[in-house]
Amino acid sequence: MKDAGHRETIDATLRFEKTDRTPVNNFALVTAARSAGIMVKDARYEPKVSAKVSVDYAIKTKSDFVKPVVDSQIVFLDMGMDVQMPDDDYGRVRSKYINDLSEVDDLAFFDPSKASECPHFDLCILQALKETAAYLPEDLHICGLSWGPISTAGYLMGTEDMLMSIMMGEEEAVNKLIQKCAVFIAEQEKAQVDAGASLMWMADPTSSEDLISPDMFGLSLGGIKTAIDSVKKSYDVPAFLHVCGNTTDLIPLVRDTGADCLSFDHAVDPAVARKAAGNKLALMGNIDPVAYIMNGKPNAIKQKCYEIIEACGADGGFILAPGCETPISSPDANVIAMGEAGIDYWSQ
Repeated sequence: MKDAGHRETIDATLRFEKTDRTPVNNFALVTAARSAGIMVKDARYEPKVSAKVSVDYAIKTKSDFVKPVVDSQIVFLDMGMDVQMPDDDYGRVRSKYINDLSEVDDLAFFDPSKASECPHFDLCILQALKETAAYLPEDLHICGLSWGPISTAGYLMGTEDMLMSIMMGEEEAVNKLIQKCAVFIAEQEKAQVDAGASLMWMADPTSSEDLISPDMFGLSLGGIKTAIDSVKKSYDVPAFLHVCGNTTDLIPLVRDTGADCLSFDHAVDPAVARKAAGNKLALMGNIDPVAYIMNGKPNAIKQKCYEIIEACGADGGFILAPGCETPISSPDANVIAMGEAGIDYWSQ
């Protein structure tokens, strides 16, 4: 594997050191399959295919990160929940795992390191990570994927029911569920690092201010910290956290989770995000994935990326990326334009 400076640049960025370019994350999963002319189903359980299309797409789009074509709902399939698996999209969870908080004490999860207990997770995620590490020609950072603790808890009991339980005074029981999920997530992430992931990647959309108030974020924060602390006790890897939507008031709190970098959405002003994060939390974002990456034009995308770098990352501590996942139908030229912007900004 060639040392092309990808990981070195990212690691320097996380230390708030100025580099000669802004690192870029194409924030793509299933998009790589579509770009290669195949459907998600053709890569979901084909680790070699998943690895090849993802790595090829990452290099083509000038990304410093690569993530195989993994399906975030796979864990729930292995738990025996009802998950619809479309041919060309992510799985859709259609059932709950628990119906009442009284079931939390008896809640048990599979061991992510044992393929016999989680064949879907093993084949779709762990084997894809192993093949990605084996196929990788350059030192891109390899991302795995897990949901965050409060998001996982929401899937297990229904997000609406979970939030209603908090409002009805059952916060202690909900917190117990979130903490149990956090331990499960840490085990998923450790298994992914063992398989080849070079960083911890966790998405926690339910933590967004669009769903919970900043006052409720304490529940989420505790779970995220539990998961990150557990992984970092065993592995020296950076921890990335993505939260969708509005996170303006949460950014100072995220610094207490142990995360090295917060991936933030286009709903947040990048200058405001930079001020809130200071030099204690690196940021990643935040070009609008629909208006620009899916529907925009390359020149406009580059100009918007320059504006974001100027507002948020000219002094380091910043990774350029879409504010959320690159939509599956995004033209290659648009994603390439974002990748080029991280280099071109510095030569204007």
